Amino acid sequence: MLLSQTSHYALRAVYFLLTNNENEWYLTKDIARTAKIPAPYLARILSTMAKRGIVQSRTGMKGGFKIGEENLKTTLYDVVIQFDNLENISDCIFGFTDCCEDKKCILHSRWNEIKTQLIDLLKASHLRDVKEQERTLDWSKVRF
Repeated sequence: MLLSQTSHYALRAVYFLLTNNENEWYLTKDIARTAKIPAPYLARILSTMAKRGIVQSRTGMKGGFKIGEENLKTTLYDVVIQFDNLENISDCIFGFTDCCEDKKCILHSRWNEIKTQLIDLLKASHLRDVKEQERTLDWSKVRF
């Protein structure tokens, strides 16, 4: 697929933080349990996002992660690009290594359009938009 499992987990963690109390700090283990993400894997993802300014982190007794007001201008593209290089997606949907403009498969042009649409959608979607359109989803229906 276009997005790696890591990007899916990052987006899921961001969604969790956006749809919970913005004034609270959440522990990795609590986010992982609710969002159904392996905790050690999530810890690395959250650490990367904190270093890049996508989420805030704090250590100590009252530590954890949250998304503050200053993080809401971040786009979903900014989240995903930490883990996937979307601009260089060149994989053929059929897996051909020589699928390019000169020698393309039947879906080449449409596949490129879909990739471009996904990138445009992620660039146009800010964390503020997700927060404002907040919907409480049933976390029990999240796939692992």
